[in-house]
Amino acid sequence: MKNLIFSHKSDIDGMGGVVLLKLARENVDYELCETFNVNNKFQKYYLDKTIYDYDNIYITDLCLDAENLEIIKNDEILNKRVKVFDHHKSVLDFNSYDFVSVIVKDENGLCCGTSLFYNYLVKNNILIENEALSKFTELTRRYDTWEWKNIYNDEAARDLSILYESVGAEKYIDILYEKLKNNTKFSFSNVEKSLIENRKIKMSEKVLFYTGNIVYKEMFGLKAGIVFISYEYRNEVAQFLIDNNYDIDFVMMVAIDQGTVSYRSIKSGVNVRIVAEKMGGKGHDSAAGSTITPEQKEKILNILLS
Repeated sequence: MKNLIFSHKSDIDGMGGVVLLKLARENVDYELCETFNVNNKFQKYYLDKTIYDYDNIYITDLCLDAENLEIIKNDEILNKRVKVFDHHKSVLDFNSYDFVSVIVKDENGLCCGTSLFYNYLVKNNILIENEALSKFTELTRRYDTWEWKNIYNDEAARDLSILYESVGAEKYIDILYEKLKNNTKFSFSNVEKSLIENRKIKMSEKVLFYTGNIVYKEMFGLKAGIVFISYEYRNEVAQFLIDNNYDIDFVMMVAIDQGTVSYRSIKSGVNVRIVAEKMGGKGHDSAAGSTITPEQKEKILNILLS
C-alpha cells in the first residue's frame, strides 16, 4: 500500500504526524506544508492525477479549504482514502465532512494534530501503542498547546521542540523515526542533549536582541509590540515577553525569512486569532499567523532600497 501525508512544516506537531505514519506503514511519502500553501500542494497532486496512486492520504495539523474538501467529498475514490486530523477552532465547521476530524479539546486536555492522529492509528490497529510512542505524542501535544508551560512545567516537551529547531525538519523526522522504531522508552541521547543545550544558549542571545528592538503601536484598539525576527524564535520571544510582564496586549512578529507574521497573546484574554483574521490569517486564540504577500515584500524592499 502507498501512503501520502500532508503535514505542517513549521513545528513538531506537523513533524509528529509524519513520524507516526512512517512507523505505522511502509512506503510513505510526505509533503511538508505551510498553513497557507497546503491547498496548492494538494491541488498539484489532484490535477496531475498522482493523488490516485495512493491507497491512504492523510492531512495532519492542517485542513484543506472548503473547495478542496468538496472535491474530495464528491470523488468516489478520494472520499474513501482521505483522512484529515486538525485541532484549530477556525475549521470546526468542517467536521460536517465524514473524512474530517477537528477536535480542539478532549479528556486529556487541548489536542494537537499528532495526538489526534496517534489515537486514530492506535484505535484502528494501524500502530501498536507503547510507552515511547505515547511519551513522544504527549510531549508533542504539551508543547504545541503550550501546556508544557502553563500546566506541567515540562522542560522535556520544550527540549523536543528545541531539537527540531536545531536539526531541521528532515533530520528531525529521521532522528525520531530511528529513536522510536526500536525503543520502548523515550529519552534524549547525549548528542541530542548537547545540541539542545547549545541551541538554548543561542536562543537566549537572540531573544534578548529581538526584545530590545520592539516597536510599540496601537492596533484594533489593542497595545501591540511589533518586531522583526527570524521565524524559528517566535515562541521564545513571546514567552519572554509574558514572563517579564511587558505592557502590551499582543506581539506581532514579522519573519521575512518565512514570509509570515506570527501573533501571540501577551495578556490573558486577548484573542489574536481575531487580529490574524483581520490581516488575512488564522490560528488559535492565543497564537495565530498570516502571510506576507509578494506585494508587501516588494514595498518593504522598496523602502529599504530608497
